[in-house]
Amino acid sequence: MKFNIDSKLNSTRNLLQELGNSVSNLVNSSPDILDDPGIKSCLEEFLTVYQEAVQRLENPSFRIATIGTTSSGKSTIVNALIGRKIAPIEAGEMSGGVLTFKHSLQQRLVIAETEDAVWDTGEWTGLSDEDLYQRIRTVMHSYHDVRKKREYVAPQITAYVPLLPACDASLLGLPQGIGVELIDLPGLKSVQDRTNLATIQKQVNKAFSLVALDYMQVDDDHRKRLLEELKKVVDYLQGRTDSMIFILNRVDQRGADDLPLSVRIEKLREEIKEVLSLSELPDVLPFNARLLYYAQCAWGSKAFNESSQIDQKIRLELLKSMFQDCAGVIHLNTKENRDLKDWFYKLGNRVEDNDYIDDETMRTILRYSLEWSGGKELWDRFRVRVEESFAELVILPALLDVFDNYDALAQVLTILIQTRKIYNHEQVEQEREKIAKVRQDLQVNIKKIGKEFKLEIGQLIEGLKTHDPQTEIKMKQDAQKKERKGFSLIFEAVNQVEGDLTKVLIVPVRDSFKNNQGAFALRDKLQEVISTPLADDIAKTYDHVSRRLSQFSLQSEHLFKRVRADDDKGKKELEHDERHVRLLYYTIREAITARAEFFLQAKAKQFEQALESLVDEQVNRLKICLSQEDFASSINIEKAAISELKKKIAQSLPTLPEKFFEITDTIEQKSTTNKEVVGQETKYETRTKTEYQQYTESYEDGSCFKSTKTRTKTRPVTRNVREAVTRDITEEVEYVELFLPSPDLMAKQWLSGIEKGKGSLWDILLEWILKRLDYVSSIFEESVNDITNLAERALQQQLNIIEDNFEHEKQFWHDFEVKKDTITTIYDKLGEDFRQS
Repeated sequence: MKFNIDSKLNSTRNLLQELGNSVSNLVNSSPDILDDPGIKSCLEEFLTVYQEAVQRLENPSFRIATIGTTSSGKSTIVNALIGRKIAPIEAGEMSGGVLTFKHSLQQRLVIAETEDAVWDTGEWTGLSDEDLYQRIRTVMHSYHDVRKKREYVAPQITAYVPLLPACDASLLGLPQGIGVELIDLPGLKSVQDRTNLATIQKQVNKAFSLVALDYMQVDDDHRKRLLEELKKVVDYLQGRTDSMIFILNRVDQRGADDLPLSVRIEKLREEIKEVLSLSELPDVLPFNARLLYYAQCAWGSKAFNESSQIDQKIRLELLKSMFQDCAGVIHLNTKENRDLKDWFYKLGNRVEDNDYIDDETMRTILRYSLEWSGGKELWDRFRVRVEESFAELVILPALLDVFDNYDALAQVLTILIQTRKIYNHEQVEQEREKIAKVRQDLQVNIKKIGKEFKLEIGQLIEGLKTHDPQTEIKMKQDAQKKERKGFSLIFEAVNQVEGDLTKVLIVPVRDSFKNNQGAFALRDKLQEVISTPLADDIAKTYDHVSRRLSQFSLQSEHLFKRVRADDDKGKKELEHDERHVRLLYYTIREAITARAEFFLQAKAKQFEQALESLVDEQVNRLKICLSQEDFASSINIEKAAISELKKKIAQSLPTLPEKFFEITDTIEQKSTTNKEVVGQETKYETRTKTEYQQYTESYEDGSCFKSTKTRTKTRPVTRNVREAVTRDITEEVEYVELFLPSPDLMAKQWLSGIEKGKGSLWDILLEWILKRLDYVSSIFEESVNDITNLAERALQQQLNIIEDNFEHEKQFWHDFEVKKDTITTIYDKLGEDFRQS
């Protein structure tokens, strides 16, 4: 394996050196060629990138990036792999920013200057491992403390120390002189803003990835959540799924009644393949990072067959921790071997008694630890993957600019050679006329093609902004027919924004209102998807609003409350109610914007692929300007112009726009007037009153025994009286009313804002796309002008050659073409050598 990597690297170095020497020989044999400014410029640019490539391949470095899901023990794994306790491994989320380890015999720490850093930045030398650990730990603590208040650019830390895989080259199978870098990347919870995500994406994209998973999250209850997080980690960080090893850490936590480990891992492999859309089942290795960390750090970063340089005191401290924390693992692996069990028992006693532990004993401990922890299997898998990925990760990046710049140089040299094959004045003049026609028609054609293409893209995006499902389907189908596969990626990413924002922001806030959830619980949930300051702002505002909403009554989808206009205290409370709700809308809007930008940054690779697919389509259309029959020429202007264009475009890669969209709030306050009883008044009024008085009258009884009797009767008597009358007093009373959206309506309004924001997002992306297409058109025109100018100068020189010394020049240019073809053969072989690797 070592031979294969060494062979590939040496072959590439030799071919690159041969390419450079051949170009230099060609130039030295034909110095007059440099007199032409176009060729001189191409040559200088090639020689610059060539020298850079030689330097990079003289001191190449293989990078391993460690990423992981929440609390997967990633930093412990890093320490185990480098053989030193340097990455902070305290309980809780400690990683933040990018912590890079580079091999160096002289220990040094560099903390890059970042904007408004509240931690020490600079460079320190002569530090012990403990000094390094404490300084890095302090930076991490400072970063996590300050980011609770506002966003900070995460720290960029580089520790130059002896690294185990560099000191023991057999572990990775790397040949002599190949550097090793390990990059400890933060968990997603520490990366919730676009700037830091972009920084980390650049690191992961250039490295082999080791992905840590937590065994305690692979049971049936938790596995779905783990895989969702894994997909986010890989998608957001844009890790190379073709260059990944997954390790299932903390397998020592497996219970006796759990499923067999092989069953768990096989199921996990199949699900990872499905979730990440892998072509093959991935490597998933059972691992115990803590055991390997203690044993490896007790040995140090020296090769296994060399002498350890670890201080006895440090060794004993690490071994005591190993026997304490990993007792179960040791017991499990020694219970079937009585002699081995006794050996470890006696060794444990020696460690407790602070006895000297010699290197030979330490080698035995380390050998068993590598076996039991999964470390041996991991290094074996590493060697296979390093060989598979080395060329693509180390060699190709150094050669890409060489390929682009040599292709451009070769094409301009070809134009010279083609002009020297024109043997008479008449043909020279014909070629000059064709070139003049190209220049004459070029500007019109470029503008026409550019305008038509931009109009087509604009109509496509306008159709997508309608939110009509049928239109969206048709637009998507049209894009696929025209092989704009990349554009479908933009379409999907924009649509996914809404789902992400709804799931991670809007629903949690709405449900918190409806379920009377506490502010701290909401904050903890939001901190998983947005920055701590934003999560705090929303939680605080939510707390104020939720307490105030209990004083409102529900009317349809609104919450209603009113106070009298003359009630100063009540109006003040109403102002506070409105202010807090508006503040909630403001903080939600800020969070939505930040989360959307973060989410779209996670899709940056898709956007770039989409944009480049559109650029490729535009370039193919622009070629028409140079391939029409009217312009048919023995001088291949088209190839030279396209090569020059690709070289220039590669030097100006696209980046996503800075700002995406805003969301408006809708809260209504109004004044009303009601007629109400405000008091009573009493008045005396004279009124006629009829009363009934009683009187008696006599009569005779009508019986046979007559007698006189009396009876009582009433009779009305009318007179005037004064009487008190009480009446209600009514007035027009002014009220101030406040209508606030209910939690459900809030969610609807926020969603509506996102819908509108998607329209704005399409506008911004359209501007971004059109700006790039304009740039390509401009560079294309510039490239064609450069090449046609070169061709015209060459034709003028050819006229002079025909008149002066034609036969001699014919032989010179024949020899020149042979030399140039020889160089191109070397160039082609260099590309083939890489492709085969």
